[in-house]
Parts: sequence; structure tokens; C-alpha cells
Amino acid sequence: MSQNHPERKQDVLVNVILDKSGSMASKTNDVIEGFNAYVAGLSKEDQVNYLFSLTLFDTQVAHRHVAIPLPKVKKLDNKSYQPGGNTALNDAIGITVRKVEADQPKVNKVVTVIMTDGEENSSREWTHDAVRGLIEQKEREGTWTFVFLGAGLDAWHQGRSYGVQAANVARYSSNQYREALSALAVGTNLFSSSRSYQSENFFGSLSKESMQKAGLQQKILQQKKSE
Repeated sequence: MSQNHPERKQDVLVNVILDKSGSMASKTNDVIEGFNAYVAGLSKEDQVNYLFSLTLFDTQVAHRHVAIPLPKVKKLDNKSYQPGGNTALNDAIGITVRKVEADQPKVNKVVTVIMTDGEENSSREWTHDAVRGLIEQKEREGTWTFVFLGAGLDAWHQGRSYGVQAANVARYSSNQYREALSALAVGTNLFSSSRSYQSENFFGSLSKESMQKAGLQQKILQQKKSE
């Protein structure tokens, strides 16, 4: 398309919706290091002008950043990331998307990363079906990509139940936050710097070896093997 020029920097908003419920407490330092590694990884991409949002959630939903330039993002530490409480996952997703919509950032595309180690159990404003409808609506707009990372055995089903594209869902190892988020940064940069407005195979740019090293697993239907 004529509006896509390889030499032109892409303007991209990345939203990270990060679980900080009580079950994350034993991995506090790993999560902090992983998140900081993710932001550092994004900063290495010189073909993208990043805006960045960070939502932290437990029983409550807190917006630490909303669509600010990446260089202004503050590192997480033991004061800003203190796990506790339950898992208001539905509220975290729904409120974050609506907050970004209200802000109306001028970007080419939006990447929303959802990372949780558990199931929804305390939302008050958003139902599961409402969040699924919202995700499907935003994806129909053609510039939103949702990525779901779950630590549970049912992570794939959990992400798919929200309407996230199958190839954009992965299970991560709770022992490898830094590796997982570093690999995620590579994938984010590759997609963000591309001329594509949306990705239905976010992890496709990463090799099987790099996925394995990062402790990332996917459940993708192997339908082409028989072809």
C-alpha cells in the first residue's frame, strides 16, 4: 500500500496489562526484572516510535502509565510492584482498553499484552463475555493486536476464551519471566517495525529454539502437516 513506507518509522502503542495478585508474590523480583528487560528491549528498536501503557492489577486496577513515550517509562521496583489481593482480570482488560480509547493516541497500530498467572476471580465492572466482545470489536478495527501470556496449564484455553487469536496465545514458565519477556520484546519489535497493521501470528517471527529457551509454549493446530 502507498501509505506504508519502509523508511518511515512506525508509531505504535504498547499496552501491558500485568498481574500483581497475591499468587505472584514468590516471583516478585523475577517479574520486575522481566518487565524492565521488556522495556529495555523495546528501546533498542530504532524504527519505531513507541508509546507505552502499563496497567497493574490485583483486586483493583491501577494505571501506572497511559500512552506515554517509551523513554519516560519508569522501571518497576519493589515499591511500585507489590503483589497482593485477587485477580480482577476482566476489569483490567476492559478498563485499560477504554482508557486508551479515551486518550486517542495517534498511532499506526496497538499491541496489547496480557500477562497473568491465574484466573479471573474478582472483577466488578466487566464480565468475561463483555471483554471478549470488546477484544473482537477492537480486532475488527484492523489496527489492534492482542497477545495473551498465561502461566496455568489451561493458558491456551484461557486466552482463546477471550477471543485472542490462537497464534497470539502462549503459556509461559513461572521460572522464566525475564527470558519470556525478553523474547516478547523481540517479537514486539519485529511486528511493530513491520508494515503490517495487525498480527494474527505474533509469535511466528520467533524461532522454535528461541521460544523453547524463553519457556514459551503454544498449542497450535497442526493442520498443514498432512498437506
